[in-house]
Amino acid sequence: MNFKKLHGIIIAIPTPLLSNEDIDVTSLNNLIEFCITKGANGIMIAGTMGEGPSLIDSQKQILIENAVRIASGRIPVLATISASSTRKSVENVKSLNKSNADYFVCTAPFYYKYPDPDSVLLHFKKLAAVTEVPLIFYNASGFTGNEVDIETTEKILNMQEVAGIKDSSGNFRNFMELLRRYPDKDNRPGTIMQGDESLFDVSLLMGADGIISGGGVTCIHLLRRLLEAATLDKKLKSFEYQQKFTSELTKLLFPDMQRNWMFNIKNRLVEMEIIQNNCVTTPFLVH
Repeated sequence: MNFKKLHGIIIAIPTPLLSNEDIDVTSLNNLIEFCITKGANGIMIAGTMGEGPSLIDSQKQILIENAVRIASGRIPVLATISASSTRKSVENVKSLNKSNADYFVCTAPFYYKYPDPDSVLLHFKKLAAVTEVPLIFYNASGFTGNEVDIETTEKILNMQEVAGIKDSSGNFRNFMELLRRYPDKDNRPGTIMQGDESLFDVSLLMGADGIISGGGVTCIHLLRRLLEAATLDKKLKSFEYQQKFTSELTKLLFPDMQRNWMFNIKNRLVEMEIIQNNCVTTPFLVH
């Protein structure tokens, strides 16, 4: 497969919704234009931040088709196709192969426990067999309930159809080991990106190709400064911008992050006059 290597700041955008939980296409347009204007190097849709597991299939199709149309090749679109089984994930790939998305993002299957590494490898081999679009492995073990060890991660990264990984596992030991095994950015089998927002500075300083952030949609300017400082190996500046970014997220999401974090982020985007509604998928709470 031919693809341009991902790098820099990928924004995992929230999905703008109407009150009936259909896609708000007008707000989606505004949000993607905002991300492009502020310097995002790509957008990820229908992931954790995008409420992908909660959207019905018809609305997810509308989301992906419109995101690709709006981006219009200016930045890559990463469309999440994760599901609770391999068969459903495969069907998602088949139905979206012609969507013109630049990458498909997929986690390990979720809900059921799959402790044997061969389960995850089989999952990705079956996806690789049907995809016409490069794959990104999204290691989100906190959401899937299925941890993926370093050896399995490396095998997935070396699949011909896999373009890279987004590591949101929080296992920095494994993430660092992957960077140690592939220290040369120009000769890695795929992009290695950090998705844990508390580890952006050290990950970039130690050689990550980029970062993928959901909460960062409200402060892309800080992420740009963090990326620039880390690229220039300015450690203290990188730490400074990480602290500012963490502070912004803390003010936005706390003191009760688990209760209504999705609403808080969408509501901030409404306050910034980027999207029209702060609607979320049920049963997320709105206040």
